[in-house]
Amino acid sequence: QHPEFELWSQGIHARAGVSCSDCHMPFEKVGATKVSSHWVRSPMMNINKACQTCHKVPEAEIKARVDVIQDRTRALIDRAANAMTEMLDAIIEVQEAGATEEQLAPIRKLQRKAMWRLDYIASENSKGFHASQESARILGESIDYSRQAIAKAYRIDVEPAASEDASPEDSEASTNE
Repeated sequence: QHPEFELWSQGIHARAGVSCSDCHMPFEKVGATKVSSHWVRSPMMNINKACQTCHKVPEAEIKARVDVIQDRTRALIDRAANAMTEMLDAIIEVQEAGATEEQLAPIRKLQRKAMWRLDYIASENSKGFHASQESARILGESIDYSRQAIAKAYRIDVEPAASEDASPEDSEASTNE
């Protein structure tokens, strides 16, 4: 229900005791007073105040590190989405071939697992930054569940549907052979 918090709690910033507001509402000076910014936004919009109070490296290096994490996560999200699409196509194909709901039940269970994991990471706003390894693990599971579902779908033994174009003589001839 709260993917940002749940993923953040698995990451290095949580282990270091860094809170959400430390990065998303960094301190600023108002006159002589130090207050938290009330602009809740991406730390990338204010790297100096949001990141460089702890990370004593150039702003360009911080941005590059974040970009790598987010680009890798985006690529995994895309791969999981492609696997999901292929899975849904396989399910539709075996459904149309006559698979029963009983045969599809274990496949639908895998579909839910794959879909939940993809939705969880795709809806989390850090694009993997809050916990990059955990995000990659969850997306890997999504891809795996989709692939398992595809394999199960294509192993379903469905009875070939009788062709509507076939004449009664055709079916008699095939049974007499």
